[in-house]
Amino acid sequence: MQVKRFPLALMAAAAITVLVCGCAVPQHKYNELKEQHDMLMGEHGKLVKDNKDLRTQVDVLTNKLKGEQARIDAMQDLKNTLNEEKAPEAPPEGWATNPKTGGIVLQGDIMFSSGSSTLTAKGKATLKRLAALLKSDKYAEYFVRVDGHTDDVPVKRTIKENKDNWFLSSRRAHSVLTELKALGVGSERLFMVAYGEHHPIAPNKPGRKGTAANRRVEIVLVKEVKTEE
Repeated sequence: MQVKRFPLALMAAAAITVLVCGCAVPQHKYNELKEQHDMLMGEHGKLVKDNKDLRTQVDVLTNKLKGEQARIDAMQDLKNTLNEEKAPEAPPEGWATNPKTGGIVLQGDIMFSSGSSTLTAKGKATLKRLAALLKSDKYAEYFVRVDGHTDDVPVKRTIKENKDNWFLSSRRAHSVLTELKALGVGSERLFMVAYGEHHPIAPNKPGRKGTAANRRVEIVLVKEVKTEE
């Protein structure tokens, strides 16, 4: 036999209704039931608000997930387009990809001289190809984040210009950002982050190839997340 359960708030309300109808119930019992009713109604209101807040959070997270998936798809499409532009016999020069961030890695040794934040001729040529794509309608709705990175070797030779690796990574990111702006990428789409030595993509070991790989600037597409009011 199935027993039907009724919400406590409804039961309390029914009890008070019975009292109002004239049933003989002591005053103190009436007061207890009314207090329970008011408490349950208050809890009900809080639950309704909490449920609304949770629905809002779910909507925000859903939109973020959609935005992140769109960003990942756009980055993959950008990489594929760059790959198609290369001659089959020519190895990629000046850029690679970072599978962890989805970013396009502009290799420091191609983009800059050692310890310098001035773009080389090859670096400018690489950015010219990239800027042409970033200006296309396909990527117009994306912001362009420029991430600066270094290896863990302390700055020595250019210490007067670069106080530390954060400073060097920010200057290199700024050089890339301003070059993209000069090439026609909208300044309202551009922003930069300086990570210094703290996000390597290979082990930092003296004399190892990985150290050079960490000296880089990454380009990452970012999609604005819009939530419904």
